[in-house]
Amino acid sequence: MTLANVARAIGAVATVATVLVLAACSSDPAPEAAADFCGVAKSSNTKCKEPTECDTQLGSDCSSLDKALSASTLSAAKGCLESGICGVSSCIARAQKGATPSAAHKTLADDFCTYCAPNLEDCVANFYKRGSKSAGLAVLPYSEEIVKAIDDECTGNDGCQAKFAKCARGVIEATVPEKLDPTTADCVAQAFANDAAETPVGPDGKPAVVTCTPANCDGCCRDDKCEPGDTSSACGVDAKACEICSATSKCTAGACKEPCGPNTCQGCCDGDTCVPGTAKTGCGEKGEACAKCDGQFVCSNHSCIDGSCQATCTNGCCSATGCQPGNTAKACGTGGEGCIDCGVGRTCSAAACQLDRTSLWDVYISFAVVPAKNKDGAAWDVLEGAPDPLVFVYTSEGSSVHSGQTSVITDSTFPFWAETPLKGVKASELLSYTSVDLWDSDVDFDDYMGGCTLPLTPAIFDGSLQSYTCPATASSVEVKIYYRINPHAP
Repeated sequence: MTLANVARAIGAVATVATVLVLAACSSDPAPEAAADFCGVAKSSNTKCKEPTECDTQLGSDCSSLDKALSASTLSAAKGCLESGICGVSSCIARAQKGATPSAAHKTLADDFCTYCAPNLEDCVANFYKRGSKSAGLAVLPYSEEIVKAIDDECTGNDGCQAKFAKCARGVIEATVPEKLDPTTADCVAQAFANDAAETPVGPDGKPAVVTCTPANCDGCCRDDKCEPGDTSSACGVDAKACEICSATSKCTAGACKEPCGPNTCQGCCDGDTCVPGTAKTGCGEKGEACAKCDGQFVCSNHSCIDGSCQATCTNGCCSATGCQPGNTAKACGTGGEGCIDCGVGRTCSAAACQLDRTSLWDVYISFAVVPAKNKDGAAWDVLEGAPDPLVFVYTSEGSSVHSGQTSVITDSTFPFWAETPLKGVKASELLSYTSVDLWDSDVDFDDYMGGCTLPLTPAIFDGSLQSYTCPATASSVEVKIYYRINPHAP
């Protein structure tokens, strides 16, 4: 027996003594939750159109549900049915989020945090916290007797923090069928497995709440209200969820798009249209506004130069002020072509711009796209919710190693960070090895989502937005990461 189990055994003796004293003074109150729920459940099956087999089963066997489900769960399910939503099974599924901890639940949280996770910060406060990934949320809907069984079986053993979620599921799967009729137990399991966000149905079999649909909304939906979908604060079409555009983008044809600029155009911008930037009437690069080369000036290497310079400046390059040697980072080139400004972190060698491998750079993580389901096809969250992603970035070259991480973005399959987890890394190290790993943050332990080595090339060391899709593997899902390699900002 472990020390933790010895401690729990001593605590149990004290608890038994307390219970015996209390038993001599009072009796348990009559289980009213099941009776209250029964009347509403049976009435719902009578007035609602086409109840499912599980609706009928749960309604007819409702008096036994308190053996497996907590009073707060049954109360929340009762309130759901009274609100006009049809489907006993559906309301039991929704009631998961309305359940509150009983005395047994609180004891379970105390024991888990004392014996399984003594070093976990704010463990008790977060054990049943809504919006978290705590395994305690999966236990919350169940009766005190089942919770006590989970406490006895799943806390106090070596490694119980990592094993708790699996152990609790095993106890629930074993004990619920013992407490209920097998068919009723199956219906409860199906209800809790279903997505609680399914469209609610009224007595006539039609949607009871959802009124913003493609049938009545050409724009986007927010809080069940149809918006035009043409503004930066509410952008979208076909009754999809309204999107909030970033500060640098605008809503165009129902989609958030960045205007022509450095992030979207390698040539120059003619208004909001990107053009190659090599024409006399539209000359430029890097998403800047196009220039018009007047008179004898021509467009060469995206710059307006004096056309007469090309005939005489055979060993150098031409700028707006005339022939240049062509051997500096600010004016690099040969053959009388337009001089090129190599940019930050680059040098001019043999009349061509080269990345300075000793220059320092920052790794900026913009956002990512991750799937709603994990490798096994299940939701990342124990309550069918979205993941809480964060990114780890690693670089190395010989003995030089750097690493960093982003913050956690809660409940998102499109996490947006706009953070710089790595700063001041040599270009040579970034080119040698740069990798990213995405994890789903949980209260107890994190889940690996996916990652890969980024195929960096000297050409992208310019601060432009890049993307790369990390393929799925035997242990990970496909993830797409958006990033920039920015000049180092001290």
